[in-house]
Amino acid sequence: MEKENPPVGYDDAVYREPYFTKDGCLYEAVEKKGEIRMVKLCDYIPVLKSEITYDDGTEQHKFFEISAVHASGIVMPTVRVSAEEMNSMKWLLEKWGALGSFSPRNNTQGKIRHAITLTKSEVTFRTVYHQMGWRKIGGAYFYLLPMEDSPHTVVLQGKLNGYRFPATCSEEDVFYLTAMLEDSFLPQRVMLPLLAVTFLSPLNHFLKAASCEPKFIAALVGKTGTRKSTTTALFCSFFGSFTASSLPMSFHDTANSILANVYYLKDVLTCVDDLHPSGMFGDMEMKNTAQNLSRFYGDRIGRARMNSKAELQPSKPPTGICMVTAEYIPEISQSGLARYFMIELKERDVQLDLMTEYQQLAAEGVLAGIMRSYVDWIRVTYLHDDVRFIRTLADTFQKQRSQIIAELHRRNLFVHTRVPDTLAHLQIGFDFLLHFLCAKDQINAEAVEKLRLDFAECLLQNAAHSAQLVESENITFQFCEKLKSLFDSGRCYVLRIGQEQETMCKGFIGYEDSDHYYLVMDAALSEVKKLAKEMGEHFSIGRNGLIQQLVEDGIIVTKGKRNTTTIRVTNTKQMSVAVFDKAKLPK
Repeated sequence: MEKENPPVGYDDAVYREPYFTKDGCLYEAVEKKGEIRMVKLCDYIPVLKSEITYDDGTEQHKFFEISAVHASGIVMPTVRVSAEEMNSMKWLLEKWGALGSFSPRNNTQGKIRHAITLTKSEVTFRTVYHQMGWRKIGGAYFYLLPMEDSPHTVVLQGKLNGYRFPATCSEEDVFYLTAMLEDSFLPQRVMLPLLAVTFLSPLNHFLKAASCEPKFIAALVGKTGTRKSTTTALFCSFFGSFTASSLPMSFHDTANSILANVYYLKDVLTCVDDLHPSGMFGDMEMKNTAQNLSRFYGDRIGRARMNSKAELQPSKPPTGICMVTAEYIPEISQSGLARYFMIELKERDVQLDLMTEYQQLAAEGVLAGIMRSYVDWIRVTYLHDDVRFIRTLADTFQKQRSQIIAELHRRNLFVHTRVPDTLAHLQIGFDFLLHFLCAKDQINAEAVEKLRLDFAECLLQNAAHSAQLVESENITFQFCEKLKSLFDSGRCYVLRIGQEQETMCKGFIGYEDSDHYYLVMDAALSEVKKLAKEMGEHFSIGRNGLIQQLVEDGIIVTKGKRNTTTIRVTNTKQMSVAVFDKAKLPK
C-alpha cells in the first residue's frame, strides 16, 4: 500500500508502510474493499537494533538484536534471537513473557516479524568472527585476533579468550626477541626450535594454500618439575596472555573438545598440556588423546558431522600449530610418533632469573606486541601479491626439503619419511623470523647466515636424538628389552617344544625352538609390567594393542589373519601363543 501520509492519528516515524504506531502499539494498515482499516497487532513497539553475522570460517549464522517499549511505558529487555527463532517468532513469549503477547489473528506473528524488519531507525550490521588467523575481507588480508583497535570483532570462548593482541610493539621491544636467539633462558637446542614453531604459526594459511601445510605437533618432553608448562605458556604468550595454569587445553580435556577448539585456533600456536602417568584408565584416555592429536594434525582432517536433519556438515580440521607438553613420549604407533617433533627439556635447562624477566614481558603484552608487528610485516611485505607469495612458499618448501634429505643421507641418519617435511617447515619458520629481525635492523645479513647454519645443525642433531628417543620409548623396544632382562635374570623361562614338564610353575611364559619363542602373552605381559613397576617406569599398553604393535614391527610372525597361533607343544597339549622371531629380538 502506497500512501503519501499516514492514516489520521497514526505515526509512520518508526516503521515503513504498511505498519504504523499509535499510543505505543503496533498497527497494520489493511485495505479491504477499497477501505483502509487499522488492525492492532500488539501492545508494544518492537524495533530492530542490529543484525549480527557469526562467522566461524566455514559456516555463517544470523542473529538479530531487538528492543521494544510496551504501551504501559515499560522498557522491555533487548533480546538476541537467531534467524531460526525469527522465523517461528515463538521467542516473543519465551523472552518477553506476558509483555510479548500479540493479537490472536492469522499470521500476526509473521506480521510483527515483517514490521521489525521494516524498522526505519538506523540498524547496525556487524560480523563477529569465531576463528582466528588470516582472512581476506573486502579484498584485503586481515589477521583476526581480539584487539581493541581492530575494525573486526573476534570473540573466543572459554580458555581460548587468552588469545589477544595489544597495540603493536615499539621498535626497541623487538630487541627482546633478538636476545632470545643468543644465550637466554633456554639452551639453543630448545630455544631455536621453539621460536621456529612459534613464528611458523602465522604462515599456516599460506602454506596450506601452497599445498604444503605443516603436518606435525611439537612435543616438549621432560620430567616433572622441568617447567615444561611454564615454557610453553611463554611461547603461547606471543599470541596473548597465558600462564602454566591457563593454557588453552590439556590432556584432561576430551578428544572431541580439543578437536572442536583447534579449528578456531587458526594461524596461531596452541598447546595441549600435561601428558603424564595417571593410572590405568587415565593413561589409556591420555594415550587415545595423543593418538587422535597425531591424526588431527598429522593428516589435517576433521571428523565428519551430521546435523539434526541427517545432512552432512563441513568438517573442521586443525588450522594452526600445536605444541604438547609431556613427561614421556606418547606410547602410540610409529606412524603416530612420526607426526611429533620431539624437543627434550632437561633439569636445569631453564635459567629462572631470565625466564622471570620474559614472563613479566609476556604479562605486559610485549611478546604479543612483537608478534603483532611480525604479522603486520608479513602483510605489508608479501600480501600485496598473495599468489606470488604462495608460489614462493611452495618452491621454498620443496628446496628446503630436498636439501634436508640430502644432508640426512650424507650423515647416514635414517628417519621416518615425515621428518624431512617437518624440518623443512621449521626452517621456513626460522628463516621468516630472521628476515623479520633483519628488516627491523636487529641483525645483519652475516648474522642471518650464521644463525641459519646454527639452526640447520640444531635440527639435524634433534632429528638424530629424536630418533633415538622414539626408539627407546617405542613400546616394542621396551617390551623386548624387558623380556630379555627377565630371561637373563632367570625370573622367567621357556621350555623346549615337546618337553614334558609342569607348566604352572612361577616364571613360565612359553616355549621355544631354535628360531622362535612361543609365548603365552598374558603371562609374558604380566611379568614385563611387574618389572616396569619395580623400575618405576610407565608401561600401560594392553595385550591386544601390544600384540598388534609387535606384529607391525615384524617381531611376531603371523599366519593368515590371526596374530596368535595354536600350536602343539607336547604330544598331548595345544596352546594359543604369539610366535616371536628370535632374530628380531635384542641380542
